[in-house]
Amino acid sequence: MEHHVSPWVFAVFAGIAYGVLVIFALFSTRNLQKRPGRWQNFVEVIYEFFDNLAVSVVGEHGRKYVPLAGTLFLFILTCNLMGLIPPGLAPTASLNTTLALALIVIIYVQIEAIRARGIVGYFKHFARVGEVPILISPLLFVIEVVSELAKPVSLSIRLYANMFGKEQVTLALITAFAVPLFQKAYLPIPFQFPVMMLGLLVAFVQAFVFSILTLIYLALATEHHEEHHEAHAHAH
Repeated sequence: MEHHVSPWVFAVFAGIAYGVLVIFALFSTRNLQKRPGRWQNFVEVIYEFFDNLAVSVVGEHGRKYVPLAGTLFLFILTCNLMGLIPPGLAPTASLNTTLALALIVIIYVQIEAIRARGIVGYFKHFARVGEVPILISPLLFVIEVVSELAKPVSLSIRLYANMFGKEQVTLALITAFAVPLFQKAYLPIPFQFPVMMLGLLVAFVQAFVFSILTLIYLALATEHHEEHHEAHAHAH
């Protein structure tokens, strides 16, 4: 589908998803109460879920990453779900969208790693200085840098392939079975329905996977610094 649709169309739909989330955020925070109603309870459950997830994956300092993980999940989920409703165009079925999201995540991870370790510690981390023999450090440095550069590729292609593949399978079923059957026997049997139900599951799973991988990358980038910081705090 991506080959037949202008990238600007995907950008417009991504903007629509962004607008939906802005409205959702404004509506959710406009009248907060000490005794929350159903809607506020729903929003608080979402926040608490990502708060618990961030703490379990990253540690106590992971709470500052809750807005990032939650926003990524909601944005990707909204984009994914847009592929299930007419005109059936998910922004995440474009590699441009998924690569942009992956680059945002990886750049932020590097910033947090430098902030946690310092610029010298950041490069020492790649070489595993003090953890392995000095002769192996240069080789590990290259391997770790290549691994870090591969992360945005892996993140973006995983999400893109799943969403693009789902749309192609749905379109193939409609073209090969549903349309010919309707033309010949006037039987509107939705052969694509099971795939769309699977697509609903994929929409949630892929949004969750992207978010939890983001937290894992942040945990790996900051773990040693935070462990040292917490140990130092306990000592005092």
